[in-house]
Amino acid sequence: MFEDDIDLEGFYGMPSARALGVLFQILISNRKVTTTHDLLDYFSDGIHELRQAIEELQSLGLLEVTGVQQDGVDTSKLEITLPGHAYLSGFAWELIENYQNYFSE
Repeated sequence: MFEDDIDLEGFYGMPSARALGVLFQILISNRKVTTTHDLLDYFSDGIHELRQAIEELQSLGLLEVTGVQQDGVDTSKLEITLPGHAYLSGFAWELIENYQNYFSE
């Protein structure tokens, strides 16, 4: 009844879909480290939503954030933490298992 009003993923300590997308974008950029400035090209929801996703990942311990300057612009350096990599590995494993079960049936 109230499930639509509650962010169950956030409540249970899992990243929201938006935050997970940011984490994957950092991972697939072929760099362990990127900046907020770099992500703006890929994130169409806007800077406010991007900052919320980054704060969420940081509060879950999946992302380390430090202030830097890039091309004279203040930005944040984003680095996936060891727990972040572990989470992504577990997520990928679950996807593989689910697809293997789906296609084997």
